[in-house]
Amino acid sequence: MLENWLKTVDTKNIVPLRSLSAHQWGKKVAIYEKDIPDLTHVRMAIVGIEEEAANAVRQHLYTMTSPDKKLAVADLGNFRKIHPEFAIPLLAELVENDIIPIIIGGHHAFTYAQYKAYQLLNQLVNIVVINERIAFTADGRKKDKDYFYLNKILNDKKHFLFNLSHLGHQTHFVDPKTLSYFDKRGFDCTRLGLIKPHLSEIEPVIRDADMLSFDISVLKQSEAPGHQLPSPSGIFSEDACQMAYYAGVSDKMTSVGFYGYHPPHDINGQTAQIVAQMIWYFADGYCKRVNDIPVNTDKFIRYAVNLNNHELIFWKSKKSERWWMQIPTIKKHKHDQLVPCSFADYQMACHDEIPDRFLNALKRVK
Repeated sequence: MLENWLKTVDTKNIVPLRSLSAHQWGKKVAIYEKDIPDLTHVRMAIVGIEEEAANAVRQHLYTMTSPDKKLAVADLGNFRKIHPEFAIPLLAELVENDIIPIIIGGHHAFTYAQYKAYQLLNQLVNIVVINERIAFTADGRKKDKDYFYLNKILNDKKHFLFNLSHLGHQTHFVDPKTLSYFDKRGFDCTRLGLIKPHLSEIEPVIRDADMLSFDISVLKQSEAPGHQLPSPSGIFSEDACQMAYYAGVSDKMTSVGFYGYHPPHDINGQTAQIVAQMIWYFADGYCKRVNDIPVNTDKFIRYAVNLNNHELIFWKSKKSERWWMQIPTIKKHKHDQLVPCSFADYQMACHDEIPDRFLNALKRVK
């Protein structure tokens, strides 16, 4: 059935698998060369968009050491058609079967396909987008629908979006009306300058997401030149790998896409190497998941802070020492929500300051 959506991987033109050692990923991954691999125990599935871009990443990924010998990963080849709508059924099938699709290459418009996969499964979704630009226009005029894919998501009549977080934008690329729109909706929107000195503060944002869309434009041009519109400003490759690790270790994250890679602009395969490293760190994070989503609070420590005559409740996991804060819902017959936060948010509350994360969450639950 999956053959209807996928093309095989020609490993001969990527890496001679016979030359690899037993510990390298090319020997560990179940690759779609002739027949679709058995997916019974597979937890992650690599899928390429454009063959050239995906194969450039595979060339480096296959030679890396497997992050865990017990991790079952499949490489399902490349989409037969390079169109977001075509990818939706396959992505939905993988997510439904608890297999994390790792999408490589292509335009960030495929983020829309990721979102629609959850809609097809009737699942509410939290999205985190990492990009130097915000692909949304607030002026209401008809523009490039593929580029402004966030408009398609936010204006979707079948509304399955619960929260959208955007990280890493450069303010000089963004319309102020867009930032105002995001603020009114209670969406987290963190610019590049706030991320770089406090990278750990975005971990709770990523932890709260079901899907990640990572556009390599957020990296410096000197780090990742393989993009159609590279910028001299951005994050370093180590930061990108850390973000990928945050996504992997999050118990909620069920699909990831690494977009924007454009091989003709790449120098010595540098960008392909970075994308391969991000995939590796995502997988490494996945292997370290501890399953501490606070469905119940038995394994959490409760902290109460008196703030402006109101009690603000925080919860700390005994397993991972990660933090959540309790958001009171205004609608009747709904339980309070627990939203990921950081130790710094708890410290702010202890100093009689209301965390921005708390205020944004309140806007969303009204």
